[in-house]
Amino acid sequence: MKRLFCLRTPEKFGRSLGQGGFTLIETLVTIAIAAILMSMAAPSMRNLIERNSVADSVDSFVSAISHARAEAIRRGLPVTLCRSINAATSATPACSADPAWEAGWMAFVDLDGDGTFESIHGDSLLRVQGALNKSGGIRQGTYASLRFRPTGTLKNGASTFIFKSPSNNESLQRGVCVGFVGRVRLISGTESCSS
Repeated sequence: MKRLFCLRTPEKFGRSLGQGGFTLIETLVTIAIAAILMSMAAPSMRNLIERNSVADSVDSFVSAISHARAEAIRRGLPVTLCRSINAATSATPACSADPAWEAGWMAFVDLDGDGTFESIHGDSLLRVQGALNKSGGIRQGTYASLRFRPTGTLKNGASTFIFKSPSNNESLQRGVCVGFVGRVRLISGTESCSS
């Protein structure tokens, strides 16, 4: 009688019938080591996320300043950049007396140079920035708005803005210095613009 199939024993494959996986102890040790490594990395990761959030806010603001100044020079007309709480959502945006620049801002051609957006007088909106959702706040320095003359210089003088991190960590803060001639300079949050 012939065999139709053959059962192979494990010895023929070169392994024994012993354990074929990880033990409970090995798994627990691996999980413990992974937890320790993650707890060491978490604070650094949070700082990285906050640093990027501050950098993103600063980049948006510096871009708005540069755009407003360039438009003032290009058009030969005054341009105002002011904080606004409704510029991104309203058909009739307005500059805000609220000191929170992180609520948003707007840039517009300011034909009469009064710092107020009046579309009925020919003012035209150039750029709008909505609220900065991941911001720890912007501490405004000297003025509530930046008003550029047709030459690109500031009508109301130099100003400083400090961008805070969500955790209010001073080492993560960044400053934006806007000089009288409209030049923008970035500093750490603990420096002053005069240095």
